[in-house]
Amino acid sequence: MTQEQFLSGTPFRVITGINYKGAVTFKYDGKCLMQQSRSSKDERILFEDYHLNVSKVGNKGFEGFTYVMEKLVKVKYKYTELQEFIEEA
Repeated sequence: MTQEQFLSGTPFRVITGINYKGAVTFKYDGKCLMQQSRSSKDERILFEDYHLNVSKVGNKGFEGFTYVMEKLVKVKYKYTELQEFIEEA
């Protein structure tokens, strides 16, 4: 995935993450990552919800954070670790 695809809100999955049919995808909405829960039958989006705040978008990747049970959790991903999700027609 490229920086341009990320910034334009192209849905993606993390390459090393869960990749079965119906696994969640993510998209950047300009300030945070949204998680898209998908159907295991046809992979259409069932619902979309907040996942984490994006604190920095760089040339090679992005950084984000969220809170889990009142603890700060920070993440850092390179665009090469993300795979564009291509929706079937």
